Amino acid sequence: MAVERTEVGIWWELPPGARWANEGVSRVVGFLIEGAAVRQNHRFHLVVQRGLAAEVREDLRSLAATEGVDWQVHEPDRAQEQRFLREARSKPLRDAAPETAALALFANATVDVDGWVVTFPHFTGANFLAASKGVLMPDAIPYDFPLGWEDGWGKNGYWPTWRRQARAVCASADAVINFSDHVAIRHSMRLLDIPRDKIHVVPLAPPDLVGALPFVRNRTQTPESRALAAAILRDHAAARGLDYLRNFPFDQCDFVVGATQDRPTKNLGLSAEAVERIVRRDRRSLKLFLTAQMHFGAKWTRLPHIVDGRLFHRDVQSLHNLPRTVHAALFHAASLTIHASFYEGIIGCLPLFESVSVGTPCLFARGPHAEELLQAEPGFRPYTFDPYDRQGLIKLIHHTLDHRAEAIAVQQEICERLRRWTWSDVADGYVAAAMAGRQRLAA
Repeated sequence: MAVERTEVGIWWELPPGARWANEGVSRVVGFLIEGAAVRQNHRFHLVVQRGLAAEVREDLRSLAATEGVDWQVHEPDRAQEQRFLREARSKPLRDAAPETAALALFANATVDVDGWVVTFPHFTGANFLAASKGVLMPDAIPYDFPLGWEDGWGKNGYWPTWRRQARAVCASADAVINFSDHVAIRHSMRLLDIPRDKIHVVPLAPPDLVGALPFVRNRTQTPESRALAAAILRDHAAARGLDYLRNFPFDQCDFVVGATQDRPTKNLGLSAEAVERIVRRDRRSLKLFLTAQMHFGAKWTRLPHIVDGRLFHRDVQSLHNLPRTVHAALFHAASLTIHASFYEGIIGCLPLFESVSVGTPCLFARGPHAEELLQAEPGFRPYTFDPYDRQGLIKLIHHTLDHRAEAIAVQQEICERLRRWTWSDVADGYVAAAMAGRQRLAA
């Protein structure tokens, strides 16, 4: 017997040209859709600005979910865009841009949902949504770690403006969703003044990438599976015109993966410095592959200065904006994953769970996100490091590469326990937050 589905909107108001694929929150949306598809109890409706739907559909069609059954993407056509834009301009906009207010009016008129998940707290167009809504508040890391964000401060700077907008959007919402207790306390309650009874802490389930690589058995790296993953990587490099990597022997050398964007808190410079010392001082053959784009000339990141200033271009390579299967293949072919971030808004870090799910151990830096994970799973502690200690990371890389089988065995046992909390559970938690207004009225 078919289960009646709850119709849930996903509110996304970034403009065309903004990245969708492999961004943190867009990946969470994909995991939510797949989780709901397992239980067949929710259908997600993504509303995006005109011109973005094709990119979103292309990415979501790679999920273990069916378009029209588990998810749909909605965007206005030109006539609708103009019609609702005229209507929006006749209203008090309350910090919203006319285009995003118009998108909300389009959603109210054409997308029939029981509630909304607003994907960022500064999406002020969400104030115009008519149905119940839960606002995702991932974190406000620059308020705890302002270094590297210098241009965003000042009376009318980006971050004071963000705080004002986030307070208003969260105040107008029926619920606020946090990934972790440390963000709920430090950012939602103390920074944005959100009442505790309005907050839904819904931890992310561990992402599992093994389904993207059907040749991987028992989450184990073998010479055969590594060769197949390497072929995927070479095909991708050839398609992208990456000449150095189109014939690269990914399956015949040791390499480390850093899977994150280059942001001030991600600390990618530490990973690059550690690998540089291992290669040039310790004489160990090792490469570093990053999914971050290199921003040469930027002052807010150390990474490109290390690569450029030390002529380390061939040993640190950027493979950014990867399709989901290629992303999984990169983790599987790797010897080790390193996540050096000072601070994450979740419990633990996504690269840890993704890497271990396809048979590669991960080292990750200690911070509030790691400490909350270690409270529940202290067995991870030997694989953590001080994000300010380069030599400590170097020693840990050497030790883990020399004892790789032991490391992956320990980490897989822990992750197997953690996977009992599923993306179906997370989807149910998000839908409960989105429906909080309806539930309050019903009570």
